[in-house]
Amino acid sequence: MIGEFRYRRGELHCEGVKVKEIGESVGTPVYIYSYKAIVKKYAELNKAFASLSPLICFSVKANSNLSICRVLTKEGAGLEIVSGGELYRAKRIRAHPKKIIFTGVGKREEEIREAVEYGVLLIYAESEQELELLEKVAKEKRKRIKVGLRINPDVLAGGHKYIQTGKKESKFGLPLKRVKKIFMQRKQSPYIELCALHFHLGSYITTPQPFVDTLKRVIPLVKELEEMGIGIGYLDIGGGFYQPAEEFAKAIIPLLKGFSARLILEPGRFLIVESGMLLSKVLYTKTQGKKRFIVVDAGMNDFIRPALYNASHQILSLHKSRGEHSKVNIVGPVCESGDFFAQGIEFPLIERGEYLAIMNTGAYGFTMSSNYNSRPRPAEVLVKEDRFYLIREREGYKDLVRGEKIWS
Repeated sequence: MIGEFRYRRGELHCEGVKVKEIGESVGTPVYIYSYKAIVKKYAELNKAFASLSPLICFSVKANSNLSICRVLTKEGAGLEIVSGGELYRAKRIRAHPKKIIFTGVGKREEEIREAVEYGVLLIYAESEQELELLEKVAKEKRKRIKVGLRINPDVLAGGHKYIQTGKKESKFGLPLKRVKKIFMQRKQSPYIELCALHFHLGSYITTPQPFVDTLKRVIPLVKELEEMGIGIGYLDIGGGFYQPAEEFAKAIIPLLKGFSARLILEPGRFLIVESGMLLSKVLYTKTQGKKRFIVVDAGMNDFIRPALYNASHQILSLHKSRGEHSKVNIVGPVCESGDFFAQGIEFPLIERGEYLAIMNTGAYGFTMSSNYNSRPRPAEVLVKEDRFYLIREREGYKDLVRGEKIWS
């Protein structure tokens, strides 16, 4: 089974709670998260890199629910944010500003101003124009701010092409050849302390090799900067890794021995994906030609990864079945042929009104959901031991039109 989701006496549980009980109490679709799974993954990563005492900043875009972020910050994690909205969330849970890093390729001036006012640890610049804006805001606020440069190492890594961010053709970062000149230009700035280097290669990277290749390019650059009298206080190697923590650390730590800069990690999927599942109810079953369809009440608006990235997710019945299986397509109610969760998989016989669980949806699930087809977004639940807590109410129809005006 997956982490804290396992069959007990033939029924699927999240920790000590029957998943079916959550569906009957809260309704469906509903995202369900395991507290224990989240805490265990953070501890695993922290232990693997303990010798370097890294700052581990959870990537809020992976799952921005206030309770989820709060669980991690209470464990000692910082936060990696990419927008003013994510900064607002960080403020709501009283995240320590010196454990917040602000990344993102297109920050608005007001977002930068809010981050400077809150006193975040680092703001990363992705262009020279952004550096100019950072200096302008810092001067207005009469503050000296710590800034890092996001570099583009021209390294291919990650799964689907949409989540590969380290190639020179992508919109992210600055070319390595520009870095030394930019540091020298800003060396005497009274408002900007350029003290960090950052790279992020992509998402769903299942081998450490792209990180090793990138560090072999970046570490000589850091040494050159030090020879020029420019100290690098932080080295941020991003996130996107999805592999055993010990395996990843074993490849990275030897490269950084004797390195004075503090290591920053930005895990998102690694920490949270296995902690979550999306529970859905079967609306109808039908056969068309040689294909059998299971139509469920969750749609691509609730969980878009299969449609957007052609991602594959394990789907389970709530009852452990050793009986008859058949080949099925599991689809949603949205008016798109791309609205599916699985195609041509073997699945046990299931009837209308029963539930099924779409696994490994703790990351980039609710955060990428929408109201397409005017469908209210689902509820979210956190399970701890033998109790569950509603951490986001299900949207209603009034939520769909909030803020809209009828013209004429």
